[in-house]
Amino acid sequence: AADDGKQQAAPVQDPKANDELREMKTRIVVSAVFLIILMVFSMGPMLGLPLPAFVSGTENAFALALVQFLLTLPIVFINRKYYINGFKTLLHRAPTMDALIAVGSGAALVYGVYALFQIGYACAAGDMHTVHTYAHDLYFESAGMILTLVTLGKFFEARAKRKTGEAIAALMDLRPQTANVLRGGQEVSV
Repeated sequence: AADDGKQQAAPVQDPKANDELREMKTRIVVSAVFLIILMVFSMGPMLGLPLPAFVSGTENAFALALVQFLLTLPIVFINRKYYINGFKTLLHRAPTMDALIAVGSGAALVYGVYALFQIGYACAAGDMHTVHTYAHDLYFESAGMILTLVTLGKFFEARAKRKTGEAIAALMDLRPQTANVLRGGQEVSV
């Protein structure tokens, strides 16, 4: 009788992969919470949502820009690995997807900081036309959105890879450990 290998092996779970998925979930949740609030402040008026009085109107454009910047910082901080890996690969002249993410979100962030300073200078000078112009040039939500959506995509990718690996391991566990073969008229276990 051959051993048919039908013993049920528990799926092998890589603790490192589970920790990575848990860490990515945390990054997604934190990023999403701050991004939703950021989107209310940056896009809310376009949807007819009222803003608090301290950030409403052109005269409070600096406060609005500062709030958007402060809401973007936690998203950037928790997803800083894209910047670390991305700029490192750029310096080694071997850019990866992280480099594209770092450059795209970094450009939006740096330009937003530039616009924030321009709003501050224009407010101090009483130049409301410039304030109005730069108030519409804030791209903090773009930086936050890029980082959050890429993290979500990488989470789905990592989860799919883990499930695929588990499925392959389960298929390999289904193969019989031994087989009986007829050799020279005799049954031999291999």
